[in-house]
Amino acid sequence: MNRNFAIWLGLMCMTQVALASTDSTLRYANAIYEDNVKSVRFVQTESGFNFPLYMLGSDKKLTLEFDQIKTERDFYQFTLIHCDAYWRPTQGLVKTQFLDGQGYENIDDVGFSSGTLTNYTHYKVDLPTENMMPKVSGNYILVVYRNFDEKDIVLSRRMMILDIKGRVDMELYQSKQVDLRVTHQQVNMTFVVNGDYYMPNPLQDLKTVVLRNGEWDYANFDMKPNVFFGQTFQYNQQLGNQFEGINQFRFFDLRSLRMAMSGVSKRMNIANQKHVWLVQDKSRGMERYFNWADINGKVLYDNKDIPLPAGVILESDYCYVHFSLKAEREFPNPVYIYGEISDWRILESHKLYWNPDAMVYEAVLPLKQGYYNYLYGVLDPETQKLSFMELEGNHAETENNYMTLIYHKNPNLGYDELIAYGLKNTATALR
Repeated sequence: MNRNFAIWLGLMCMTQVALASTDSTLRYANAIYEDNVKSVRFVQTESGFNFPLYMLGSDKKLTLEFDQIKTERDFYQFTLIHCDAYWRPTQGLVKTQFLDGQGYENIDDVGFSSGTLTNYTHYKVDLPTENMMPKVSGNYILVVYRNFDEKDIVLSRRMMILDIKGRVDMELYQSKQVDLRVTHQQVNMTFVVNGDYYMPNPLQDLKTVVLRNGEWDYANFDMKPNVFFGQTFQYNQQLGNQFEGINQFRFFDLRSLRMAMSGVSKRMNIANQKHVWLVQDKSRGMERYFNWADINGKVLYDNKDIPLPAGVILESDYCYVHFSLKAEREFPNPVYIYGEISDWRILESHKLYWNPDAMVYEAVLPLKQGYYNYLYGVLDPETQKLSFMELEGNHAETENNYMTLIYHKNPNLGYDELIAYGLKNTATALR
């Protein structure tokens, strides 16, 4: 792929954002169903933490916002669907049993981009609302759809409603398995149930999920306590609680399109569009671990070219970002860009293409101004997941967030209620 072809590829990417995907079948996962929907954020409103967990009955909020690359406003609504601990729709629980209100809400906070080369419409909503208030804890899928047609789906997001019934104490270690000692991290924990909460059959009805950095595709859904006494359950296995440490995330800074920023090699305007070339990357698979500050794969949308923060959302532009990864050879399997930049998924739009003349992998992505973390991964055809070892390395010292979610089958209605949550970072806890 030469330079002209890379530019053409970028132009094609932006052209195709106007074309909608034809598959609007609901997936009970984080998904975007139309190609012109970009920059989706679903966060805790006050903290901005990108793990959408809400305390049942709290006055705190979650915020959903996204852009659509078009100049006309669409009329969107959203609803919630209750799911079990494995993100399957809960059987036998009707909407009136888990939601108060009318069961849907309009998205009325709409703005239009101003002074940007790429025109877009921005949508935002805070939830829950008076018209749609969760009544029970557990997993929920938030579904955004168009013109009251629940089959015309635009996006879906996972969210969790917590009703605390116990305490989670987490301990993080370099793996205690000899063969994994330098590459993996181990998550041990203790769950202490509140004395007034009754669990008639805990070993069968408890389900525990552990995530690294909020990555659902790499979560452990099968953690089981191996020691329990009274209302205390310990998870201290030597197997099943190991996670690859991977490496600190790579980063680049697009918060300014005027000043020199980290990770940016050059900028150009081509065909009335902004292009940014990143500093060429190389494989870190054989390098020693080096610790630098990252944001654990997240994206922070921001604009340092705007003097007032009120204009950041609508006056931030999109640009074609050119990635280049130096490699000694072409891999037998595809290479992808991964992180919140890819919605934590393997996306064909984020696939890199091999340039044999320059011996580099290349890709061009249309991205909004902000600060980005990312990794490179090679697709494993057997697991259909990304392997990071060859391009990023795998280190037990890596700084990561770990989240624990504990569910219990409600003895009366049979749904999975979320009764405990734990969060810990390896920077302060790794042993």
